[in-house]
Amino acid sequence: GGGGGGGSIVNMSSVAALRGTPTMVSYVASKSAVIGMTLTAAKDLAPYNIRVNSISPALIGPSKLWDRQNQLHAASGSKYFSTDADEVARAKVASVPLGRLGTVSEVVDGACFLLSGR
Repeated sequence: GGGGGGGSIVNMSSVAALRGTPTMVSYVASKSAVIGMTLTAAKDLAPYNIRVNSISPALIGPSKLWDRQNQLHAASGSKYFSTDADEVARAKVASVPLGRLGTVSEVVDGACFLLSGR
């Protein structure tokens, strides 16, 4: 069925939902829920010509949030993180194939593309 004017919805999830970042159970659970919600809404809204997507950024920075997250991971006592925030940051960036943090503008560009209908 369908018809209708259509449209686009873009939700924000996180790579953390896909890899289960240690010490972040509430964040990972909520971002996993966004992925499930997106999949369900995409099916429910397709008959109305509404596209539903989710973006799952990984490591974005530098920023105060990036710095604070590394401080918290270092202080967490988790065996998965160094006790030194700078080393935590270096290890995270080293896990990225491009060897750098993503940028806010890269995430925005992705959202704009998905919203554009191109």
